Amino acid sequence: MARRLFLYCLLFVSALVFGGCQTAQPVATASDRGFHALSYQHIVDTLCSTEMEGRDAGTKGIELARDYLVWRFKLAGLEPAFVVNGKPSYLQPLTLKIGKDKDDNPIEAGIHNVGGLLPGVGNLADEVVIIGAHYDHIGYGHYGSRDPHGKGHIHPGADDNASGTAGVILLADRLSKQAKANADDATPRRTILFTGFAGEERGLHGSRYMTEHPDQWVFDGEKVSGMINMDMIGRLRNDELYAFSHTTGKQWRGWIESANQSVGLALNLDTRAPGGSDHIPFIKAGIPAVFFNTWLHEDVHKPSDTPAKINAHGSVRVLSLVSGLLEQATTATSRISFVEPPPRPFLGANLGDHEKGVLIRRLTNKGPLAKAGFKNGDIIVSFDGKPTKVRRDLLELLNKTKPGDEVQVGSLRDGKSMPVLTVTIGKR
Repeated sequence: MARRLFLYCLLFVSALVFGGCQTAQPVATASDRGFHALSYQHIVDTLCSTEMEGRDAGTKGIELARDYLVWRFKLAGLEPAFVVNGKPSYLQPLTLKIGKDKDDNPIEAGIHNVGGLLPGVGNLADEVVIIGAHYDHIGYGHYGSRDPHGKGHIHPGADDNASGTAGVILLADRLSKQAKANADDATPRRTILFTGFAGEERGLHGSRYMTEHPDQWVFDGEKVSGMINMDMIGRLRNDELYAFSHTTGKQWRGWIESANQSVGLALNLDTRAPGGSDHIPFIKAGIPAVFFNTWLHEDVHKPSDTPAKINAHGSVRVLSLVSGLLEQATTATSRISFVEPPPRPFLGANLGDHEKGVLIRRLTNKGPLAKAGFKNGDIIVSFDGKPTKVRRDLLELLNKTKPGDEVQVGSLRDGKSMPVLTVTIGKR
């Protein structure tokens, strides 16, 4: 307890120095939205501290990260976003299975989504735009590590996803200050829900729970106009920013390009609809959602995903664009028009990299791979006759298929080659 109190005191002093410092120099871009790379880096450093233990479900570290988010949302002046047991709350609790004990009984952990509201203005105030990022990671690497020697070592998850979480915090700070400074402005504006999801790394549990329990929001779930997801925005390279699933909202592309005019990033408006992050449950719920990402790298799910490798200046440029997008999404006369995405090819597995191929971490019951005869721990080495050395190889090949296609998949089990199995691609 003494250690936690000391850390909170340190965080408070740091927030005053970095978050409130008026002499810090903004990043040198054409944007003038006032995000500071130093403040951003400080938040990432905090979320990746040893005390946070890699922020996995079932650790004290994720509780500390949760409390830090609540504290920052309160500091920004946000209002509680949830109703729990009849009372307003910044926390939305849920339970997650994280393993089994020696008697094969399930071990459960309590986790929390964190949410704070910036109230809107005028006749748009009852409508809501959501901006979110998952704040959990894989802790000590016992689940999900891509490093064969990583188990037992803290995986700080700087890019995945302290980077997106830091972005949500700074956006909350900035937009809340703007709202207070313009309190006399009667221009209609939608409410913004700033949220940190838990349980993403173990299967999008937090975001899925949130969309399945709109009765726990303090606002009408039918009034959500759109959702913006930031996951791994900390490694901007060659100024390239990916925007996925923008096709789910008619206005997204035009607004993104407009917001980028003062920022000057090299936009990759990818028309694929990748899964694996918290925008997916919202799209399934009929909510237009866009996903920002600065692309994968070698350090994903390894202890080497450290704060020292974060491009803080690049990240605040991303935030400048997202801030401009939020401005348009919250003030546009009409809500974002949802466009139903086409069915996506689906294998039914949580996949990861392995030195010999693509590891099947966890199969979905009755999913395509499970039906074909695969088991957890198998390693996929070929797909449709082509080698799959890393997860990205497999996903690129999968994206070239369509639901109903039959594909030959080669694998290893316990280090031995298995007969090639026929997989019928599913959809979701």
